[in-house]
Amino acid sequence: MEVTQLTKKLKELERSKYVDWATVAERVQSLDALKTEFEKLDENPAFKKLKRQIKALNHPVRIKILIAIKNGAICPCELEYVTGLSQATISHHLSLLEDAELISRIREGKRVFLAIKNAKIIDTFLNVSILSNKELFSSKNG
Repeated sequence: MEVTQLTKKLKELERSKYVDWATVAERVQSLDALKTEFEKLDENPAFKKLKRQIKALNHPVRIKILIAIKNGAICPCELEYVTGLSQATISHHLSLLEDAELISRIREGKRVFLAIKNAKIIDTFLNVSILSNKELFSSKNG
């Protein structure tokens, strides 16, 4: 959208009770600053990591995997059993979780176990989920 189009639309909004800016020019200046910040975000490593983590948390299978791993290290074969999914599907989801730095693989001889890498993020995510969806987490995972 061009600035002239934006200015026209902002003038229509100016009298709304939801508007907290004094002038259209002030709002355009504020939006220009925000636009500049958005353009910088895509190159920011922390933002890239956040995008990977949100993507990883945005799938029901990966959420189930995190819930299973939250209670302690687990073998991928156990995840196959509890989810009913194939080894290839589990492996795909684990790769996304690992890429997002949410889980880590622990090797013990020929065996591989999975563990939570960033417990703070997982705890926060699951606590928010529990608070907003208590009926989903009513039973203890054991």
